[in-house]
Amino acid sequence: MAKNVDIKNEKYQNAIRLKYGDFTYSEIAQLLKVSHVTVKRWFRSDGLLKDEYERYEKERNKVRDKETDTVLMKHAEVASKMLVSLMGAKSDAMKFRAAKTILDFVRGPAGGRDDDYNDEEYKRSSRQIAEILEKYKNKKAVGN
Repeated sequence: MAKNVDIKNEKYQNAIRLKYGDFTYSEIAQLLKVSHVTVKRWFRSDGLLKDEYERYEKERNKVRDKETDTVLMKHAEVASKMLVSLMGAKSDAMKFRAAKTILDFVRGPAGGRDDDYNDEEYKRSSRQIAEILEKYKNKKAVGN
C-alpha cells in the first residue's frame, strides 16, 4: 500500500528549490540529510516530486521571464539610440556591426528563420524599432 505523503512539507519544498538552484543530487542529499539515492528517486520521471518540481519550475521561469522583459523594455530605447548613433561612427566596421545588430534584431539572424514574413514577434519588434528610430530622428531634427 502506498504511503500518503505531504509534498508541501519543508524538506520536499527545500529539495525542489535546491534542484531549481542547480544543486546536484549529492549536494541536496547532504543539505537535507538524506541519501543521494532518495533524492534521485524524488525527481525521476515517476518520482514523488517530479510534478511538483515541474510546476515550481514553470512558475519561477514565468516570474524570471517577466523580470527580464521588464528590464529589456526599460533599456530598449537607450540601446536602439546607441545603435543608431554608432551608425554615424567614423569606422566602417563599427557602422557595419551596428547595422547588422539592428537587422538581426528586427529580421532575426541570417539563415535563422524559414519565412521572414510569418513571424508576428519579429514584425512587432520591427514596428517598435521603427517607432523608436522615428522618435529619435524627430528629436534630432527639432534640436538642430
